[in-house]
Amino acid sequence: MASSLSMLQDTVSDILSRLPVKSLTRFKSVSKKWADLTSTPAFISSHLRRASPDPCLLVRSYHTQTGNQSALWLYPEPTRHQGCFLLDVPSEEPLLRFPKIVASVDGLVCLDVSPCYASDFIFWNPATRQFKRLPFPLIASSKSNPIWIVFIGFGFDSFSSDYKLVRIVSLKTIDPFPSIRVEVFSWKQWAWKEIEESFDLTVLCGAAEGVAAGGTLNWLAMGLQELANQKFIVSFDMGTEVFKRIALPPITQYGNVKIMSYMGSWAIAVYPLPNGPGINCFEFWVLGEGNDGSKNWTKMVFMDNFINVLVPVTTWRDTELVFKRMGAKDGNSYQSFVLFDPVGEVSKRLTPDGVDMCLEPWSYEESLVSVYGKS
Repeated sequence: MASSLSMLQDTVSDILSRLPVKSLTRFKSVSKKWADLTSTPAFISSHLRRASPDPCLLVRSYHTQTGNQSALWLYPEPTRHQGCFLLDVPSEEPLLRFPKIVASVDGLVCLDVSPCYASDFIFWNPATRQFKRLPFPLIASSKSNPIWIVFIGFGFDSFSSDYKLVRIVSLKTIDPFPSIRVEVFSWKQWAWKEIEESFDLTVLCGAAEGVAAGGTLNWLAMGLQELANQKFIVSFDMGTEVFKRIALPPITQYGNVKIMSYMGSWAIAVYPLPNGPGINCFEFWVLGEGNDGSKNWTKMVFMDNFINVLVPVTTWRDTELVFKRMGAKDGNSYQSFVLFDPVGEVSKRLTPDGVDMCLEPWSYEESLVSVYGKS
């Protein structure tokens, strides 16, 4: 009898793990047993593994010139040109600024709601409508230690099953180069901690938000002193909480570099700026592992005479590149997205577009991951 009941429970769990979050949320109010079952870490992980291979697209939009008319939109099926939904911004009190999206990981969205210095954050699950404000970071700007710039990143540490938010703070000093301090927020411990770190002969540059790839968070960096005029990736291992420097391949010197994730590894896109001087080609490099275990860069895509109104912004399903197309329509600025498969070299248009609106896309998949952590 006990064995039969166990098999029945396993069958019920298997069936429920294949249902959408909306249905599971309704079932929680019907059955306490099902509510308890669908709240366990094992069930949440199983449900996440069985999520649709085609994620939604989360888009932050705002007016190009004024920065007003900010909004968050969810496109459930952007490749099929279906409808979209306007999302309510989660907050228990008025916000000083419309949120920026730091990252979207396993259905958990990290929002930056601070007016400056990336110092106020919210964890949000749009599917369950849960949200929670994080405690304020440990490192703050002061007269004696004014902040110059802050780099942030959000990702998942598979070794400890923890979601981590990393905040890299550059402080102004009388020296030629800024002083660096780093702190990490643990979703599991629900607390910030400062870690000892220094970036030898490098300074972070480019986008403030780090890119998650293969259990790491990654930022573009420029070399200093004897490494001057060289570009690197500064990579933070979320398991060991240690930084390392990764040399880039022999890319075109005057190209703009975008760090991306591809097939669970690091990748970089090298491209020209819209209407800017410099290169007129596009390169896509992927860091792979050789037969001897060494890491090697491989040039996967090269396009000559590249259209400089296309800018790589992210990857889709971790296998396809998303380009932002910028141009004009009826005398107004116009933005849209193009999806490109680097293997089959096939492109298609994605749903979002906007006139006089700036669009920032993020992959998003529905999940039951709680915003409250595990402790």
